[in-house]
Amino acid sequence: MKLSLEVWPNMPWGRLEAAGPAWNSWGDKPVTWCAERTAGYGYDGVDFIFAKLLDVPADQYDQQLVDLRATAEGLGIDIGYLGCHTTFVSPREFDRERGIATFEKALDAAAVLGCGSVVTLIGDGYYDPPLNVLLSRKEAWRQCREAITEVAAHASRLGLNVSIELLQGTILNRVELIERMFDEVGAENLRMTMDTGAFYVAVKPFMDVKKAIKRLGRYIDVVQIKDEVGLPTIVNTNHIWFGGGLVDFRETFEALSEIDFQGYVSVEWEGWQAGGTIGVGEPAGVGLADFDRVAEESLEFLGEFGFTPRRAR
Repeated sequence: MKLSLEVWPNMPWGRLEAAGPAWNSWGDKPVTWCAERTAGYGYDGVDFIFAKLLDVPADQYDQQLVDLRATAEGLGIDIGYLGCHTTFVSPREFDRERGIATFEKALDAAAVLGCGSVVTLIGDGYYDPPLNVLLSRKEAWRQCREAITEVAAHASRLGLNVSIELLQGTILNRVELIERMFDEVGAENLRMTMDTGAFYVAVKPFMDVKKAIKRLGRYIDVVQIKDEVGLPTIVNTNHIWFGGGLVDFRETFEALSEIDFQGYVSVEWEGWQAGGTIGVGEPAGVGLADFDRVAEESLEFLGEFGFTPRRAR
């Protein structure tokens, strides 16, 4: 296993209804600075939400990618993955087309950066937001399958993988649904992102977590590690500081060790986006936006359960 840290831009979703103008202490820093800072804390790699890379003037975008790769290589760390959570399912076809195009642009960037995969969840959801009001499940499944097929083909031409999150609010929120979708698409470069919060809130009520990890092990290439608490349904969940939620980190480490997981375990701290009791963030609605604390204390906590960077071994 390799440990990495996921870096976010400010106001990552480009909208205000969930978390307001969300801010974090690294959100306005250059990506090369973020890579240097991450390496300084001892991580094996740094991961970026794709919007962070887009947050520069257009005429600086291409050079930024070149500089970021050179910086990471000079530091001796990897750029693990890009996270591009974009629209694949929508009653608005123009939004869906734009979302697929954005993901393909993220794949192009990943190729320049030397990443192995780009991660996505099936935006804009199905249960959250409740698109089931406007789309039948059959139609949402079709849209999802066709979008994954299209981006997987684009990724294949670049020698990259597409890694799909199993996530509570999407149409792919069960182990068997991931398996079914991957079988239907039939692309050799499809992988899965395991979000520990999703597994302990959405998977565990239906399947033992160790069993689920073993069953999906051949697909998992990224683990996004966080703590989570459940609210009235599996969709309404909140990200909480390590140790305050329902994730069993010892069990997670043992299960990943049993499948000989060699990919990235990425600290994905989303609780800086304070959104109240139903939205994003901690249940009290108070976010922890100091990413220096996040970077340092996450390693301290995870080390108690066996998660240590390769660079420290």
